[in-house]
Amino acid sequence: MQKVLVRNVTLGCALIFAATVATAAPDSYSDSNEYQWLDAHGVPLPYENDSELLEFLTTASVVSEKDIGVGINSSKKLLIDKDGVQAHAIFREADMRKDTARVDGDIYRFFVDSYLFEPAAYHLAKMLDLHNIPPAAVRFVGRRKGSIQIWIEEVVDEEGADFRPPSAMAWVQQTWDRFFFDNLVYNIDRNPGNILVTKDYRQWMIDHTRAFQYKNELKNDKLVKIRRSSWERLLALSEEEIRNALRDYLTIREMNSLLRRRKLIIEHINELLNERGEEAVFYPLN
Repeated sequence: MQKVLVRNVTLGCALIFAATVATAAPDSYSDSNEYQWLDAHGVPLPYENDSELLEFLTTASVVSEKDIGVGINSSKKLLIDKDGVQAHAIFREADMRKDTARVDGDIYRFFVDSYLFEPAAYHLAKMLDLHNIPPAAVRFVGRRKGSIQIWIEEVVDEEGADFRPPSAMAWVQQTWDRFFFDNLVYNIDRNPGNILVTKDYRQWMIDHTRAFQYKNELKNDKLVKIRRSSWERLLALSEEEIRNALRDYLTIREMNSLLRRRKLIIEHINELLNERGEEAVFYPLN
């Protein structure tokens, strides 16, 4: 993971924040198609979309690498170069599988900690209209195989005195996005260090090597609201589409468990809709 900057904001604190900060800004943050990734010097990269960026990440030469020194697994910060364009990236090599493992007091069968889950999380999020996971792909660095992901430059400190999102509601909505996604992928390593914030006050979810655990249940009960477009895509995506998109990253067991959680989320949201109605469950409302 990158440098720990974001404190753990609970849903209750987020709601208080939204209720007390006045703003004239729109309630939704812009999606990542409008986000401009930066090179190693803070200059916008010359790529128009994620596909071009991924091609750069997987084909650029590695100029240097160094240990990050934090996090649950060994990761490297790379400097990569192609045709004079240089950028930082993070390279993860985690590849551990155990029949059982204890994590934070819980027992996990068929426990996995894998670099393959980084591109899996990125592609799944895009399919669900969530644009807050940096582009990631699989590649070799020398003879070592792992995942490569664009480095997030110029993050801001939520503890800083000047930290004030222009739209409190947009900030809270991103927190709800995270609750939805972490339940879907059963991420057991979401902590303050795995959430980074850029200058546009976008919350970036990083480090998913311990997601996609073999659990046929939801992770927690924080899923009380959902982005309307994500809900619509969750319903529209077929099982075949999900399997085809993620087959290079998930085993059959992991895939089946993901699809089971998808079903549970659909059932859960439908119950909330019956109890509370669309205005209390969906966002944005317009």
